[in-house]
Amino acid sequence: MPEKILIIDDEKNIQVSLASVLEDEGYLVYLASSGEEGIEKFKNLKPDAVFLDIWLPGIDGLETMVQLLEMDPLQIIIMMSGHGNITTAVKAVRDGAYDFLEKPLSLDKVIFVLSRGLSYRNLVEENQRLKKILKQEIVDNGKPEQKEEKTGSFIYDIKDEKNTQKQKTIKESLIFYGIGLHSGEKTGMSIKPLGPGKGIRFENISEEGYIPARVEYLDTTNYATSIKKDGLIANTIEHFMATLHAFGITNLSIKISKEVPIDDGSAVKFCKIIRKSGIVDQDEIIPGIKISKTHTIGIEGENEKYIKVEPYDGFAVNYTLIYPEPLGKMNFEFIMNSPEDFEREIAPARTYGFVDDFHKLADMGLAEGGRMNNFILIDNGKILNTELRFPEELARHKILDIIGDFYLLGRPIKGKITAQKTGHFDNARMVNLIKENY
Repeated sequence: MPEKILIIDDEKNIQVSLASVLEDEGYLVYLASSGEEGIEKFKNLKPDAVFLDIWLPGIDGLETMVQLLEMDPLQIIIMMSGHGNITTAVKAVRDGAYDFLEKPLSLDKVIFVLSRGLSYRNLVEENQRLKKILKQEIVDNGKPEQKEEKTGSFIYDIKDEKNTQKQKTIKESLIFYGIGLHSGEKTGMSIKPLGPGKGIRFENISEEGYIPARVEYLDTTNYATSIKKDGLIANTIEHFMATLHAFGITNLSIKISKEVPIDDGSAVKFCKIIRKSGIVDQDEIIPGIKISKTHTIGIEGENEKYIKVEPYDGFAVNYTLIYPEPLGKMNFEFIMNSPEDFEREIAPARTYGFVDDFHKLADMGLAEGGRMNNFILIDNGKILNTELRFPEELARHKILDIIGDFYLLGRPIKGKITAQKTGHFDNARMVNLIKENY
């Protein structure tokens, strides 16, 4: 009988083109668009080989592979990705994949790798059959292997029943592809729901563990916000964290390849992703932080650098940016009454940078993913590559960063933030101050 091949990939064009080639070679081909669907079809079909994409909605490719190999340790699994890296490939092969193919696929290589994999499996099965015949009289009294069950979750310490709101997660898992602004690498991001009390956590597509999106794990604030734990790192998280803050998402798994994709330098695409996935209210509550007195870092003055937080019945940010002319002084105040306000007034504001800064960033090995369409480039006070979306777009982007950085407190805030000439480092100082006092 023809050998059965299962393709697990959420990209329809990959499914169609790959299936067409394999069917021309005489294979029976079956399709699945998610890890969950692939696992169910695997159980019923018992295929001879599997083509499996790394980035899948819900259960990602590496997790799917582990479950498939538990059901059939000899299964030939050929991993695929157009947004992976060498670390991901090594991780996949180390965990049991037969081979790793990079998209766009070379169809000749697809046939070669598959043919070689099926021959390898036939050889192993024949060797096992011969060993079974030779050892059929040997009685094995050993104990079965016990598998350790891993558990654990991040639980909020909920003591204050005042100033609370419902915890929230998303309805459906989704994937987003792009480029890392500072790494310059093709990357992806998958998001999936988490239960109440789990918090927002960043994971790596090729490594185990997770990093709670909390100020306790803050790693660096050089030109972007990064968190780190036990060797895992998540870079440039602030724009997506701002979106989660605006939509009130409190429990979410975010899987990346070290850096969140930059898209066009704004948070517009992130808002669309959350809208598309849907939002689910959960039964448990999360306490907010209500600012009860004024806290200031820096010197409050007309041209001074400072950040201040003060009591306010809601959440508001007022930011003043001061540069030499012709940019000059920009000010904007944002009151976050709804996600729609954020989508309309703040999310479209893009990352910006100066030509001189990009030379410094290059020396630091950063901004490798900077393109003319994913940030605003400024030289001698002039915008070089685009038109501003708002007269005060640069100040609005600073507010976007603040909204994201302040969500490292892990819960909503009632208070007003006023800042002038500040950046990620100053945000982190204030976030730590609030954590210590509340």
